[in-house]
Amino acid sequence: MHGSWKEASLLHKTVTILSILVSLSVVVLAFLQIFDVWENAVDLCVPLMGVTMLFQGYMQWPRSRKVAYISIGTAALVFICSIIVLFLK
Repeated sequence: MHGSWKEASLLHKTVTILSILVSLSVVVLAFLQIFDVWENAVDLCVPLMGVTMLFQGYMQWPRSRKVAYISIGTAALVFICSIIVLFLK
């Protein structure tokens, strides 16, 4: 969608805003983990990166299906690895 923000659908606007918020939370959680403020922040940070990849897949779907498939596949891999790590702890 190359149009202006006013021309975008409500769903596209919502996904864009949620993507920005989740990305910011990933950055904040990464800093918390790096500076040892919250020891287990990575446990929440990694699945949120998967959510970000799902949002990216949705936003790329009309432009480039190949990029969208890669984003969705990466999100699936991230979720699978997160689940495995959760059960191994």
